[in-house]
Amino acid sequence: MILFRLFPLVASVTAYVVNEGTECHLYPESSTHNGRPVDDTPSILQAFELCGTNGSVVFPNETFYVNQVMNTTNLLNCDVSIYGELIWSTNVPYWLSHSLPVVFQNLSAAWIFGGTNVTVKGYGQGRFFGNGQTWYDENRNNSNQPGRPMSFVIYNSTNVLVDGLTWLQSQFWNTFVSYSSNVTMSNIFVNSTSNDGNQTMNTDGSDTWNSNNVRYYNWTVQNGDDCIAIKGNSSNIHARNITCYNTNGFPIGSVGQDPGYPDYVKDILFEDATLIDSNNGGWIKAWQGVPTTEDANGDNGGGGGGWAKNVTFRNFRLDNVALPIYVTECIYSSDPSVCDTSTFQISDITWENFTGTSKYDLISSIHCGAKVPCPGLKFIDVNIETRNTSLGLPSKKPVYQCANIVNQNATGVNSTGIPCNAWAPGDVPETPTHNY
Repeated sequence: MILFRLFPLVASVTAYVVNEGTECHLYPESSTHNGRPVDDTPSILQAFELCGTNGSVVFPNETFYVNQVMNTTNLLNCDVSIYGELIWSTNVPYWLSHSLPVVFQNLSAAWIFGGTNVTVKGYGQGRFFGNGQTWYDENRNNSNQPGRPMSFVIYNSTNVLVDGLTWLQSQFWNTFVSYSSNVTMSNIFVNSTSNDGNQTMNTDGSDTWNSNNVRYYNWTVQNGDDCIAIKGNSSNIHARNITCYNTNGFPIGSVGQDPGYPDYVKDILFEDATLIDSNNGGWIKAWQGVPTTEDANGDNGGGGGGWAKNVTFRNFRLDNVALPIYVTECIYSSDPSVCDTSTFQISDITWENFTGTSKYDLISSIHCGAKVPCPGLKFIDVNIETRNTSLGLPSKKPVYQCANIVNQNATGVNSTGIPCNAWAPGDVPETPTHNY
């Protein structure tokens, strides 16, 4: 047995890694500092350096404090077991100036993780605690803040399994899968909720970007933003048995943001989903075709090309969802005059077996851009009633808004199965606040 101790810049802090052959066991510095919280980042990084290739890293059922960014990429045939809890510090100035860039939308990460043939298992007890309330209060209901880090980014990886872990109070997005293939994340619990009036903006459960063959199985998510979102250049994504509370549901997008980098999304299946008190269900959000330098999301863009096709939302159970089915090609513009300028093509999208209740009378709003009408959109067994109807209270007639759908008019179902009975304005908000 070899006990490795590191001496970083602060001499009083030493790493605590026990290395037995190819297996590294981590122990928190607090155990040698009378229980005082001490930064465990040096020892965590050392454990991955020693055992990240053809080895294993074990976090026992202890509390570990993460006060610095971590980059543990290029792992190979590595198994990670997390029985304890990792807690990120509340040092906002440090994270804003040191979080690691991930290229996409000027976002950054607290921990970039990746490699080939890697497992990360929490056995139902491993937890990541991001101290997110500090960030929700810092952000004050605004959206993208440069430097605000994502908890855990899977980057440039192949054959990765993440199973049995919990994310609590994430700083920003909980997880992000980027430039990776054959990734499975299963049996995951996410809860990012605020204990005051500051909302948990941008606390997505997970997002994919430039990735393929990604699977999400058996998730429970409670947050203030997307449950699971599919960004550009994602393909063969399968999400199954996902329960979402107070989320923005399952969007494709946003896409079409950058004129220089078209987005392509195909072969996406969301199935067996339950959405409770959420803003949206299964939906697609694209940018307008005219670039803007400022928008409501704290970012800028528009004018990007590409397409999204062969997307299926199947077996959705809804309980008090504000806008269950939604397509927009003007997601962040405040100018309705540009809402028909998008050239992002949406096609072959199916909503199948949708049951339950909507919060208002607006069941669906589908506005495809006039330049790129949408072919192949279908409703199959969509039976959603208003919340009031389900309670036996007076309710308006359900509204199905449509615009620029191929083989569809405003008077009947036709071949799409979509019972259009109203025109879909280009600027319908993603979160309605009233009946239509």
